[in-house]
Amino acid sequence: MIEPDTLGFLLVDITRLQRWEFERRISNAGLDLTPGEARALLNIQARAGGRQNEIAERMGIEPMTLSGYIDKLEALGLVERVQDPADRRAKNVVLAPNAESTLKAIRKHTGSLIDDMQDGLNEVEREQLRQMLKKVKANILSMASAPLAV
Repeated sequence: MIEPDTLGFLLVDITRLQRWEFERRISNAGLDLTPGEARALLNIQARAGGRQNEIAERMGIEPMTLSGYIDKLEALGLVERVQDPADRRAKNVVLAPNAESTLKAIRKHTGSLIDDMQDGLNEVEREQLRQMLKKVKANILSMASAPLAV
């Protein structure tokens, strides 16, 4: 029997609960954005001019879903689609100059969420947790490139 407090179950539960709380906070923040649009804006910032399909892959959503988010973000003047300098047929998604105030508000909510999630951990424990999770992530990524034992 697999115990519900094993690493895999804990990571899935934490991720699910974090996403639920993020969505709750963003929905109540008065930003005129859905939680999906807020996540898209954060990921567009992280990709710094990436293609739509790359951003969608990073987010774990379909490109058409992201397209809807980008349409709304573009209508709000938060992002722009620009020609990819390496491929004139492709478009990159970049932040518009006035996106910073909205990103600042989103980061405020995500920052307080992360702080609340780590309540009771001191700075050393927070850094240890971060480093351990980075190691787990690296281990999983290395598994993806290793052949499976049969």
